[in-house]
Amino acid sequence: MLLNLTWLIPGLPLIASLFITVLLLSFSKTMNRLTKPVSYFIIISLIFSEMISFLLFKKNISGNDLIFGSNFELVVDRPALLFSESIGFIFLLIMLFSVAKLERRSGYVRYFISLGVLSSLVYLFSFSGSLFHSFYDPLISIYR
Repeated sequence: MLLNLTWLIPGLPLIASLFITVLLLSFSKTMNRLTKPVSYFIIISLIFSEMISFLLFKKNISGNDLIFGSNFELVVDRPALLFSESIGFIFLLIMLFSVAKLERRSGYVRYFISLGVLSSLVYLFSFSGSLFHSFYDPLISIYR
């Protein structure tokens, strides 16, 4: 059951970022003034992704999840979940620090959109199950 929700881990920040992008393109002046709600919306989507990833890690769930019935699959195993948790936590800290310290200028909304898309791509990269695992597996092999 939880393995079928794996696509939400990279999907939630991407969907939130694309939704804010559509709103930014449609209502540019208004969206540039709504910097705090935009940033909180993307932060909440990242928090939900972290919660799903933590649940999978805590329950020690592993396996493969096909996305949209295609050949693209997410490989969920303990090292990938540990990597996604750590990277998601780093992105969460960057976003929270940005809300607290950055000035609200014209590129602020685009900055949060790009952080959301980048976090989503890093999540996809961590669950890719490809050659990337050979780079970070020796670093976290003690957690297996």
